[in-house]
Amino acid sequence: MNSRFVLLVLVITLAAGAALGVYVGASFAESSAPLPPQGLQLTTDDQKDYILNIADAYAVDANLKLAQDRLARLHDPQIAARVEELAIEYAAQRNSTSINLARLAVATGSRIRSFVALFVTATPAPTRTSPPTNAPLFSNVRATAAPTEPVTPTPVDTAEPIYVVVPNANPFLVLPTETPTITPTPLPRTRVPTATQTLIPTDVPPPPYPIFEPDKSRWPGTIYYEPANVQPGEGYWHLTHAVYCDAFDPSDDSKYNFGCDERPGGGAGTSIYVMSGGNFIDVWSGGVNVADDPTIVGDKKNPDDMCQCDYTFEDADYKINVRDAPSDAIGGFCMCSVNFGWGSRAHVRYFLYFEYRIR
Repeated sequence: MNSRFVLLVLVITLAAGAALGVYVGASFAESSAPLPPQGLQLTTDDQKDYILNIADAYAVDANLKLAQDRLARLHDPQIAARVEELAIEYAAQRNSTSINLARLAVATGSRIRSFVALFVTATPAPTRTSPPTNAPLFSNVRATAAPTEPVTPTPVDTAEPIYVVVPNANPFLVLPTETPTITPTPLPRTRVPTATQTLIPTDVPPPPYPIFEPDKSRWPGTIYYEPANVQPGEGYWHLTHAVYCDAFDPSDDSKYNFGCDERPGGGAGTSIYVMSGGNFIDVWSGGVNVADDPTIVGDKKNPDDMCQCDYTFEDADYKINVRDAPSDAIGGFCMCSVNFGWGSRAHVRYFLYFEYRIR
């Protein structure tokens, strides 16, 4: 009886020991299993700072696998696009931060060619050195571990990518292929045409025609007018107003009343008056300037003579313009009245008004 009891106790003890060994082994196996990667709960600014630190660390150790593992802790399915956007934001600064971000963006798959120009140059790359012990690579942002679903890591090729800069006006990145030696073909630079504004020329209106009083149809038929040949913007003398006073026109008729009675010379005058602001005039006869010949131009009689006559221009061969600048001209003067035929001598006066203008 005692031997059976002892045997039963021994069997129970062995069974209990075996069960305890299985439990302890299972517990040890479970505790030694790798822990799933922890997620980070950070604010938007802290996450940006976290990515900047990853870029700085990658610029020092060039460990793409480690950088990807650190980025994976943000659990952002669009993390590569996010790094690329951050690199674009900092690109204009052209400092070490922007260069490190551009390097990380290209390493994580960005195809923006201009990033390469920030950190790839024709000079040899500096010798890569390991970061000093206890070097500050990350900011001291406190992170709270949050329970996450187990993540099965995706195998990543840890081979260092090969970058080739094509030496042309627009450098671009050639991604690594199975053949390490790449002979790039420079892409032709396409010039984008610049839109030009076509100016529509504006025609400059011609100078106004002189005002003839009376109407030029009631002037002697020998009178002619020659406008000055000038270009827009050029100064010249312009004949603005011309008055013909015939002593035989009825002064009490408003149609012929141009103030002739009050003008110099009166009803007995026979002269040509040129108003040019005191500037000298030229008088041409047969292509010769006779303005300075007192025997041709000027009073032939005493101003007190009862007949203030001067028949100098009777032959209608003389032409007048203002001197020292391009000028309109008027000629064909006749000391005759339209009331008594073209050939008769009469007391007539001409008043010519010149004004300096810009065409």
